[in-house]
Amino acid sequence: MSETISILTDDPVDYRQRLIVGTHTVKLAEALPIEDEAKAIVIDEAMDILSHCVPPGRHDDITNIAVGYVQSGKTMSFTVLSALAADNGYRIIIYLTGTKTNLQGQTYRRLRNDLLGGNRFGDYKIFDDNLRNYHIDINRVKNFIDLGDCVLLFPILKHYQHISELADIFGSVSIKSKLNELGVLIIDDEADQSSFNTYARKNSQSDDWEEDEFSKTYASILKLKSVFPSHSYVQYTATPQAAFLISNQDILSPKFHTVLTPSKGYTGGKFFFKNETMELVKTIPDEEVYHYQRNPLTDCPQSLLNSLREFIVSVAVKVCIREDISFLTMMIHPDGLCASNEKFANWVDGNLASWRDILNASSNDFARRLLVDDFRRAYEEITRYVSLPPSFDEIMNVLNRVLLFTHVHLIQSISSQFSSIQPETEIDWEEDIAHILIGADMLNRGFTVEHLSMTYMPRSTKGRATADTIEQRCRFFGYKMKYADVCRVYLPQKSIQEYNDYVDHEEVLRSTLRQCSSLKELSLHSMQIANTLNPTRTNILSKKLIRSRLFGWRQMISVDYISHNNKVVSQFLESLSSRWNYCHTYEKPMQNHRYADVSIDEFLNSFSNIKYIDVPNITRKIVTIQYLTSLRETGHSHIRIYEIAFGAGARSRSLTNGKFAQLFQGNSPDWSYPGDRDFKSNDMLSVQIHHLKITNEVSIHLANKELYNLAIYYPEIEDYVSLEEQDDDED
Repeated sequence: MSETISILTDDPVDYRQRLIVGTHTVKLAEALPIEDEAKAIVIDEAMDILSHCVPPGRHDDITNIAVGYVQSGKTMSFTVLSALAADNGYRIIIYLTGTKTNLQGQTYRRLRNDLLGGNRFGDYKIFDDNLRNYHIDINRVKNFIDLGDCVLLFPILKHYQHISELADIFGSVSIKSKLNELGVLIIDDEADQSSFNTYARKNSQSDDWEEDEFSKTYASILKLKSVFPSHSYVQYTATPQAAFLISNQDILSPKFHTVLTPSKGYTGGKFFFKNETMELVKTIPDEEVYHYQRNPLTDCPQSLLNSLREFIVSVAVKVCIREDISFLTMMIHPDGLCASNEKFANWVDGNLASWRDILNASSNDFARRLLVDDFRRAYEEITRYVSLPPSFDEIMNVLNRVLLFTHVHLIQSISSQFSSIQPETEIDWEEDIAHILIGADMLNRGFTVEHLSMTYMPRSTKGRATADTIEQRCRFFGYKMKYADVCRVYLPQKSIQEYNDYVDHEEVLRSTLRQCSSLKELSLHSMQIANTLNPTRTNILSKKLIRSRLFGWRQMISVDYISHNNKVVSQFLESLSSRWNYCHTYEKPMQNHRYADVSIDEFLNSFSNIKYIDVPNITRKIVTIQYLTSLRETGHSHIRIYEIAFGAGARSRSLTNGKFAQLFQGNSPDWSYPGDRDFKSNDMLSVQIHHLKITNEVSIHLANKELYNLAIYYPEIEDYVSLEEQDDDED
């Protein structure tokens, strides 16, 4: 069973007790092709996830994460979550389905078939990803919202244009006013792919936060989130390393996590790489490990021919003779280049055709005798773990038929230049008894390869591999127990070691997720990982931002979350009431300030609760927290807080383009007052708290509002954080 770990002060128990398992969930569960015990588990885990979401009608937002294994049924989990949400009053569910159109189509069909079934005039309305006629689409969405009882489903491509266009529709005047009381879920499938900001490392070279770049998908997700006053962002992934390594203050960092339980029959990393009874992983010799530059093979490698023959024999055993299953699939994953895919496709297609011709020759033909010997060795290997296997003669009787009904698929979106095989992106699985899929990126994360029994993957890394990247290539994980005895995986020796190390890392991570009570504990323990692996892509981590960025004054100007932030700052100031020291007294009350030295932990407890919606302030908040954490770990214990103009009330400021032009008051002409910037410590980080009043009536809801903004001074402190190693993951 799952265990959901809370790291917020709110207790979700009461909300879970109010959740119901209604007709939507019951109807879906009845149709799921799993045992009753597994149905109970997946519903229970969906209850855990939904209990930590923002209820319909409450103006708040939250980010949660569900962690499963690769190919373990995450789509089923969020489909059940969708039905459960429908039972409990949620009206809008958006799915960020993946970065490839085949994944978007795959999810669209699953949702349509599982939730709508044959009823197109029911409780759900599913929108395709062709929302391009802006005004017509606004009216369609508005009309379905007005219908009042229909749950709207939006499975869209995880692409900045698609996300931004959907945000524009919901942000339109005619729809935005209708969102206040609606429950909204945003489900990010394969959440660690493309969602996070990939410019973190590059931004570290810029001098000004406002000039920072943000990856387009990341910015579009923030835009989408900003239009919904009440929503929950639920991440689904089998590789959560990135989500847990970015700061827990990032707007896409999860606040609760749920460990998903695979159903019976799941064959994952432990089954393939830690199996003491079956040797299912085979080594591709170093000289046969293909690479378009380092080792551009000109002839088909022997290990590929061996795997191909073993696959053909396994189809003969399981599909033709035993009839245990309707078809089997082989996947060949060379590298990320289309030319490489086409080279392998030509090798495979050419050898299959050659074998058909040779087997049609007379039994005395020399080439036929050699080929039969090759297939005999393949038979001996593939039937090692098959109980009471058919005889080799039985295999030979159907072998040519298997070859004839084997379909070679080139899986890529670009037309072939070096192969007569035309590319495909979707497979009709029941069309043939054997499928051989050749491709790379389109066979990565999220793509379901049905009945995959044979994997040949020479793709490897030159240096240290990135854990979450290589794990997502494991399409050979899944529910395969029915034919696990004929499953094989061909990998380079380096990859085998990396996957063994990853399995150890994954089990430690999942165990820690079940046991830890906070993300702080998780960060201390969960990233235990072998030296052969980097946990994730370093360009999404903000540690590099800490270097040389935080020096001098930075103003955190914001007019968002005024009521919430006022409460946080007021409580913090009140806690300092007996500790104030007073600065030099000047002529005007607006120029008189006070200060207190507080512990880093005390400040972080309050600062971490301040909310921002704009990307520069979100980023600045993240790295400030990391900066202070690193200072604390190197022996610095306190920072200095200044309350500016504490006895004068709120300073009047006008807004220009929705922002204050300046927090600081400058120096007086005769320098009798040095200016606000002068109030800082050169030995410790200093925070000025400015109490402001908006004077120009830019909008009704902001006119005459009082609020707090911060200005932070970062002194020049050397060596406060260690440098990251360079990312060696090069294909």
